[in-house]
Amino acid sequence: MYLRRASSICLAAGLTVALASCAGGGGGSTNQTDDEIEFTDITPAGTVPLDEIVWNLPYGEPTSLDPAFSSSESNSAIVGNLCESLLLQNPDFTTSPNLANVEQTDDVTFEVQIDERAVFWDGTPVTADDVKFSMERLRADELGSSWAGVLSNIASIDIHDERALTIKLSQPDVLFAAHLATPAAVVVQKEFAEAAGEFGSAADGVMCSGPFELTEWNIGQDVVLTKHQDYWNPEGAAVSESVRFTFNTDAASAATAMQNGEITGSYNFPVSALSSLMRSDGSVTYGTSLGLYGIMTINTDTGPLSDVKIREALELAIDYEGIRDGVFASAAEVNKTFTPRSAWGYSEDIFQAAWDEIQAGVTDLDRAKALVEEAGAPSETITLSYYADLPEDAQVAASVQASAKSIGLDVELKAQTASENLAMYFDAAAREGIDMMIWAGYLDAPEPAAYYQYYTTDGVFNVAGFNNAEFDDLVYTSRGTIDDDERATLITQAQAIYAENRINFPIVSQHNRLFMADGVTGAVVSQAFYYSPWAAKVGGIDGE
Repeated sequence: MYLRRASSICLAAGLTVALASCAGGGGGSTNQTDDEIEFTDITPAGTVPLDEIVWNLPYGEPTSLDPAFSSSESNSAIVGNLCESLLLQNPDFTTSPNLANVEQTDDVTFEVQIDERAVFWDGTPVTADDVKFSMERLRADELGSSWAGVLSNIASIDIHDERALTIKLSQPDVLFAAHLATPAAVVVQKEFAEAAGEFGSAADGVMCSGPFELTEWNIGQDVVLTKHQDYWNPEGAAVSESVRFTFNTDAASAATAMQNGEITGSYNFPVSALSSLMRSDGSVTYGTSLGLYGIMTINTDTGPLSDVKIREALELAIDYEGIRDGVFASAAEVNKTFTPRSAWGYSEDIFQAAWDEIQAGVTDLDRAKALVEEAGAPSETITLSYYADLPEDAQVAASVQASAKSIGLDVELKAQTASENLAMYFDAAAREGIDMMIWAGYLDAPEPAAYYQYYTTDGVFNVAGFNNAEFDDLVYTSRGTIDDDERATLITQAQAIYAENRINFPIVSQHNRLFMADGVTGAVVSQAFYYSPWAAKVGGIDGE
């Protein structure tokens, strides 16, 4: 839903030439043209069972395996193989029946029929009572789940029998339907959850219905999942016997382990490892991402970024193409709006027309210098924070600092630990003394209306303190607008307001990256892996 965090470091001087040399990790250029990048959203299913798949999580150890907190990469990459939602998010972001078939009979009514075969790992049936409990649990304020917001318009959940229920909303809500294939609609066993109270840690685990069971969590070392031999859905049964997740956040050593076969695979490994991995016997594949990467301003009411002209000057100074090619090895596209083009799940002509009108994603140093001269350079230093152990963050921060200097602005860089950087997204106290931060996240589904909800006046991620009544009204109205074209029009109007105020400087949308060792196949490549049992089809290849 929101965040990513990761590994290693490769500081550059901030200039494009320095960025290009750093991105290759010392192993030669990894720059690729769009024609050279192979895109696919899923790889052929494995046919040969592997005793153990070793999968590295470059963003570190998960904080919880409770689906309620499956809103970051490391958590989601594991939970999707353990726990199941009512619907399944397919590799192309369409949805299909999973634990249940869901029929929307009118704008506010959803009829849920649970698959008669569905059982939890202990053999007990997945029931309507479990579904109701799971959704009401996520909605409870005391739990603090990030998924509560998309369930906020539920008016009632009526159980008809053990396998059937009706969910009614208080008003039309496109977010609810879009999230039936995400952890917002994951079903946990009521009996287990009530007995455990808090769960999802190494001590108490989870009770779900997916193709893998949690068998070990060795803190600081690994998480082990084992194939559930009596999985209820034979078509989705795991090919391989177990998956062991490691948490190596050092780009160089992780790349070495992938090259020599110690690690079977990894999603979204640092770009600094691309050069060595592309020369290895394994495969590097790219898939569709709903991700975004840019600079978020903080507290635009006071301080050095309070003048929108200074914010616009900074946006115009950024070396977008240099960052795309040098930092991200061309495995990304320059972004112009807060949500990426891949999020246009409908009404593409309306989104495209709005995209064409927005003046962003371009470098214009002359205009930037004129704006600084017109507004007057702020007397205070502008502080930009970034996660020190992620090579991409370090390089982008250095580039932005150099670009700012070229137009007469003084940017100071503040390197942060993983915990310090994560706190920036949630804790106002952690943001004190910082004027902007590198901001990365992703949408859960191709629905831009969902993402803008978090940046309204009272939105959980409105770290800039942006307060605009027209923007809020457009975003709130879009959530209840069923007609796609009407909703797209509202979203693009809100998008224009956000862009005009220079609250966020979009830079790129990265492609999803997947590495698999030689002779291994089956993983989902698109970002849909977050919310699907992607490891179930990973296995060997006949004859290898």
